[in-house]
Amino acid sequence: MHPLAAWSRLRALLARYDRRLWVLFTVQLIVSVGFGAAMPFVGLYLYDELGVPMRIVGTIMLVAALAGSAAQILGGEIADRIGRRPLIAWTMGIRAVVFALMAYVVSIRASYLIVAAVFLGIRFVGAMNQPAINSMVADIVPRERRVEAFGILRIGGNAGWALGPAIGGFLIAVSYASLFALTAVASVIGLVIILLLAPESIHARETERFSLTRLLDAARDRPFLSFCGASLLLFLVMGQFGSTLSVYSTSFLGISTAQLGFVYTLNGAIVVFFQWPAALFGKRIGVRRTLVLGALLFAVGYFSVGIVPGFAFLMGSMTVITLGEILFSPSATSTVAALAPVGKTGRYMGLFGLAQAFGWSGGPFIGGWLLDAYGRVPILLWGAIAGIGIGAAVWFFADRRRTA
Repeated sequence: MHPLAAWSRLRALLARYDRRLWVLFTVQLIVSVGFGAAMPFVGLYLYDELGVPMRIVGTIMLVAALAGSAAQILGGEIADRIGRRPLIAWTMGIRAVVFALMAYVVSIRASYLIVAAVFLGIRFVGAMNQPAINSMVADIVPRERRVEAFGILRIGGNAGWALGPAIGGFLIAVSYASLFALTAVASVIGLVIILLLAPESIHARETERFSLTRLLDAARDRPFLSFCGASLLLFLVMGQFGSTLSVYSTSFLGISTAQLGFVYTLNGAIVVFFQWPAALFGKRIGVRRTLVLGALLFAVGYFSVGIVPGFAFLMGSMTVITLGEILFSPSATSTVAALAPVGKTGRYMGLFGLAQAFGWSGGPFIGGWLLDAYGRVPILLWGAIAGIGIGAAVWFFADRRRTA
């Protein structure tokens, strides 16, 4: 394509969306470089450096899920009441402090209980942040473009993932503490960008007094609850990404930490280059088919981990897993925005984040027990995880009214 034609298409794409989407894109890119450099290696640090059994590592992830679940709900409520921008800014600042604290406790080789407590704080603050970001996108993008917009947001985040794990794999040679120091710096940069370039997006704030009854109104929305249930199953599978997969790959499959970094970098690179076409493809075939296909690809990808002999084949498994991710994630977030009543987007995003938090941290709990029991019989380990993904696909397929 001629450079002028390419530039013209880029300008048209930039003009198609509110500037705040591109600000969030940039923030996600920067923060995810640090996040991707550190978070895939937390389980590895606990297991390899501190000698914590995988069942304990999984339990730590599960406790973090409980904290993250509460934070998702709290973040959604706060985002509807005080606005998106203040919450994003506050959480960015606090996350910088907590990551700096993690760098310190790792540098002094503090007990795994202290590391676990700080990790819980990281998950709590990070979980509060996401409903506000997703709600801002829903505020500024028309419904018919939301799948594309959430896809763009994910490209920013995963461009960071394309760089972060590779950086992290090499920074480990310096120290584990340097991973978290990098993430603290990235969070500070994200905070500055939000304060300077992201005006508030909400127009109608929630004014009713908070009560558990009103919160549970969303949980009684049956179409929404059904969708969250199916998504929870798939989040349990997705939760293997940063814990069970990394430990299995290095301790059982025998790849190096640098190679592991490249595996995660491949995930980010595929999202960067193929998320936009995947979003357009999902829009063409419909939400329900997209969700079903995404879940099946997750199942196939993780099942294949149990039969791969080494690094090169593991890259193939990650490719299949990532194809499932780029189909499922933007369509799922767009579905939540569509199901949410006016003025309740933050609440619905928070409750959907509840399912996500339980899955992403409950998944390592399940995976940790399976790894301890069947790590030497990988076909059983990854077959059981793939079975959960198939269950999610069946649920999405049967739930026609919710996901059509």
